[in-house]
Amino acid sequence: MAYEHGEDKGPMGEEAHGDGSHDHGALIDLSSLTEAPTVSVTAVADGAGGAILEFAVTGLELVSADPPAGHRPGQGHLHVAVDGNVVAMTAETRYPVTGLRNGHHEVAVTLSANDHRNYGLHGEAIGATTTIMVTGGDDLVTPDLSFLVEVADGTVVGGVPRFEVSVGDLVRVTVTSDVGDEVHLHVYDLVVMVDASTPAVLDLEATVPGVFEAELHHAGFRVFELLVS
Repeated sequence: MAYEHGEDKGPMGEEAHGDGSHDHGALIDLSSLTEAPTVSVTAVADGAGGAILEFAVTGLELVSADPPAGHRPGQGHLHVAVDGNVVAMTAETRYPVTGLRNGHHEVAVTLSANDHRNYGLHGEAIGATTTIMVTGGDDLVTPDLSFLVEVADGTVVGGVPRFEVSVGDLVRVTVTSDVGDEVHLHVYDLVVMVDASTPAVLDLEATVPGVFEAELHHAGFRVFELLVS
C-alpha cells in the first residue's frame, strides 16, 4: 500500500486530525506499507563540547512542530534525544548540540507525526541511533544528592516519593520502568526516555524553589515529587 501525502485517512484507516490536539500515546503503525519512511543519523563532535547532527529521511515530508498541528498522513518531524534527554523536535536535517560533558554520548532520532506520536513498524518506533565521543566540554560532575525510583506493573514501587533538596544542589534522579515511556519533570522541563533496559537519568541543578511533579508522560501518573527549598 503506497503512502499518499495529503490523504484524509492514514494507512490504518485513521482520520487526519486538524484541531491541533495531541495524543502522545500509541504508535502510528505503518507495517502495512510497501515502503515505510526511514531515518538515519550521523554525528560529528566539534571538539568544543558539542556535535553536529545530520539526519537523512525518506518517505516523510518534514514540517515544523511549532505551532502544534493535528496528524496528517505523510507529514511529521524529528524527535532528537541525547542520552535519553529530548533536545529537539525539529524539521531540520542538520542540528547542532552544545554543552555536552566529555565522554561518550548516545544520540537517538525518531520519526514523529504532527501530533507527536511516533511512527512505527511492527510495534517499534522508526528511528536510528549513533554514539559520539565528545571532547572540549566539561568533566562529569558528581551530584550532591542521588535518588532512585522504580516503576513496575503500572505503579511506583513503595508509593510516590518526595525528594527534599536545597537550592543550589546538584541532583540526580534515576527512574527504572518495566515499560517504555518518557519521564517529564515539570517547570524544570526535563524530558528523558525510559524503557525496560535503559533507566531515565535526570540531572539538574536545583535553582527554582517549590514542589515539582514528575510523571510518566504517556501513562499519565506521577512518579516522584521534588521539593526544593
